[in-house]
Amino acid sequence: MAYLLKVLVWVLLSIAKFIAAPFVMMMNPTGEDWTWIETVLITTTGAAIGVFVFYHFGEWLSAQLSRFKFKSSKKKKVFTRSRRMFVRLKSRFGILGLIMISVFISVPLTGILGARLYKHDKAAIPKLILGFATWSVLLTTLAYLLKLSGQ
Repeated sequence: MAYLLKVLVWVLLSIAKFIAAPFVMMMNPTGEDWTWIETVLITTTGAAIGVFVFYHFGEWLSAQLSRFKFKSSKKKKVFTRSRRMFVRLKSRFGILGLIMISVFISVPLTGILGARLYKHDKAAIPKLILGFATWSVLLTTLAYLLKLSGQ
């Protein structure tokens, strides 16, 4: 039971701070000795749960916000420099671009952005989960190598 509770804590950390989770797990701050495969599986599971939950939350949030658009205001959208850059990045890199930056912007934000930008892509959730699994392998390997070099 204690093992499952520890795994749950690490899964929640993976959802909240994915980039830090593999490093913290491998450096043993609490005296636990997590293997490479345990770290990959736990962080990937956390990211998968987070993507699934926040993707669907993002769909719901988007639907709620679209209900509150004011019909009477016919303001023309202003394309600022940042909006143009965002549209250019989305059209140039697509979901792969979101996957590339996902580790830096967190699991919840990636899930919400994925729902907002790629709601018509039926494979968006699996692509995002696969992206986080890849990041998990890369970050865990880097953490493992750092751990080995420090011993």
